[in-house]
Amino acid sequence: MAVVTALQFSPVSGAMICDEEYWYLRRRRSYFTDNIRNLIPEDVADALGIQAAYGGYGHPGFHEEVIRRTREKITKIFQDSTGDKAAGQLGDIENIAMIVRQAMQDTRRRKVDDMLKYLYGFNMDELNQGVFEENGTKYDIKQENVVTDAKKIVTYEKKTGLTDPIFKNKAVVIGYDRSFGYRGFHVNAENTVCSLISGGFEAIGAGLYGAGVEFSRIMNRLTLDERRNGFDRVWGVIALIEATLKAYDHFHEVGGGLNFIYINGEASSAADRYIELHDNVTRLAHEMVKTAQYSLVGYAQIYPLINDLIFNRVDRRKVEKKFFQSVKDQKSLNKLLRGYKFHPYPPAPAQKETKTAGTAS
Repeated sequence: MAVVTALQFSPVSGAMICDEEYWYLRRRRSYFTDNIRNLIPEDVADALGIQAAYGGYGHPGFHEEVIRRTREKITKIFQDSTGDKAAGQLGDIENIAMIVRQAMQDTRRRKVDDMLKYLYGFNMDELNQGVFEENGTKYDIKQENVVTDAKKIVTYEKKTGLTDPIFKNKAVVIGYDRSFGYRGFHVNAENTVCSLISGGFEAIGAGLYGAGVEFSRIMNRLTLDERRNGFDRVWGVIALIEATLKAYDHFHEVGGGLNFIYINGEASSAADRYIELHDNVTRLAHEMVKTAQYSLVGYAQIYPLINDLIFNRVDRRKVEKKFFQSVKDQKSLNKLLRGYKFHPYPPAPAQKETKTAGTAS
């Protein structure tokens, strides 16, 4: 079902991670979901100085439609407006989050109408009117059982494998604008609520409690000045991966590769303002952090490697080679990365045998 984690690094930067795992009807597992995406077309981002990314939890098709609707709405507003008017409508990440909220509401309404049409032949408006038309003939909606069941679908009182993909969807929107810097918003399709993320981090989806515990541990170690003014971005990436791996370790329906988006609104180049990584690059970052968690390598050793991999764009194979060379216990590293059960502590010291009362000498 995917877990989405987001962490603010500084007043102008932050990042988001989403996994790839999805379960169809809680039975069949897949590793190809892509629920973390860029929301702002490149020409809009360059003109208005904004960046925004979307990470969704729930049904992949739902989020795909929300992302498409959002990008189309942003493009239309930008094309129909000029100068200060465009900046007023799109130059605030809160406004972008509200466009996402509306796109969620429209997507939910479209899917509910489709379900009602499929089951009963009428949509939500016709249900409210109590009459619908089919092939030029009008029919009154009078059957009490039909009306009751249809209303339960509309209000999500009826929770089934058919209604969950419509309502059980959430998203995190992170972004940067010139007025307020970096901010994040939580958007819920079930109640169409859009709320500001005020704690500096967010986790939604399967495994959110594991990630939340790890985020709390990380944030509790920071001073107030560090939380307000920001902390090192490489440590931020490591912390974000650690929180996501905590969800991997302890919760069902989380796994696969990591998809990563980093936003720094005040970076000098467009390539540095928005970074999106996935596949082998994020897998290597995952493995380096996991190896450090099991004390096979020090965090100080993986720090420059993460920096090279994520921010300096050094070739993955060169970073991987340096990483393997930095680990002394190659046998344990190979077992860890191949999925063997691995105990992070050394063997207990041998205990001397002692005679007990009643034992023959």
